[in-house]
Amino acid sequence: MGKKFDVLLLGYYGFGNLGDELLAEAAVSLLREAGVERSRIAILSSTPDDSEERFGVASFNRWRLGDVARACSDSRTLLLGGGGLFQDSTSLRSCLYYCAVMLIAKMKGLRIWAVGQSVGPLRSKAARGVTRLALSLCSYISVRDESSLKMAGDLGLSAELTPDLVMSLVPEKNAVKEPLILFNARPGYGDLARMTAERCREAANAAGCEVRGVALAAEDAAEIERLHSLQYVKIRDIITVKNLEEFSAAVQGASGAVGMRLHFLVLCLLAGIPLAGCTYDPKVLGFCMRYNVEVVGEGPVGLGKLNDNTVQSKAAAAVREKFTAGLRGVLGDRNG
Repeated sequence: MGKKFDVLLLGYYGFGNLGDELLAEAAVSLLREAGVERSRIAILSSTPDDSEERFGVASFNRWRLGDVARACSDSRTLLLGGGGLFQDSTSLRSCLYYCAVMLIAKMKGLRIWAVGQSVGPLRSKAARGVTRLALSLCSYISVRDESSLKMAGDLGLSAELTPDLVMSLVPEKNAVKEPLILFNARPGYGDLARMTAERCREAANAAGCEVRGVALAAEDAAEIERLHSLQYVKIRDIITVKNLEEFSAAVQGASGAVGMRLHFLVLCLLAGIPLAGCTYDPKVLGFCMRYNVEVVGEGPVGLGKLNDNTVQSKAAAAVREKFTAGLRGVLGDRNG
């Protein structure tokens, strides 16, 4: 009997984090471009009703074992669609969850593939073991930064390097510049967040600009407000963006950006906004090095440098090439 879905998407979807929602949006878009019908795509989500409405694909509750098993039974392949799923920065739970779902998928006969992943940090022996087991189930793996490529090699896994999936999306270009600098922070990185806020404040004062906080999740907004209340940076307003259109509207006219979250930096780069990034994580350092983005340090940041306007087209082409290769490898020409 044929399967209902060609691809079941697995990631940190449905938690209200714009970066992860954009990863899902990019994966669905790339699948559609590669010829997979929307009706043949499904997603595992923390909020399945919201994901179904947002992406127009069948959605299953990632927390219900019956839903996960049913989704796997109805699917031909399982796609780990971008993000840092295998890491133990906070606990081992993330590694264990994704490994468990992948084992269920393998037992159901699905072919598993992963694109645009970050791997690590993996501080514990247990995390490395679980990650090695999980990713060894994949027929194809691509990672989005050099650190992850090295980690995959250290785990005895074969992987390719590819840009983040969000690089295939096209936000509205930021044409008119105004005296406005954008600021993004994420919680859990106290001294780094403080330093990033201070560098943003210094850049804004030097340029005579106001600062707008741009949050990709509710927790970002709380952290930006905290840094403002401690007077590390003076914030004019804070906007929490929930989709690409809201991001484009929030950043329109900005003359620079200073931030932490990877996808804040990615979207600013694609919008043509000069920026500086806080490299709190290897994936952010890899992004800044790859695209010649200034790194926030102890000295002042300079936001006058415009980025190469061919970055998006080159990165998008690379994403499509690797994504299509992975899809072809797991689906081939078989009819399901």
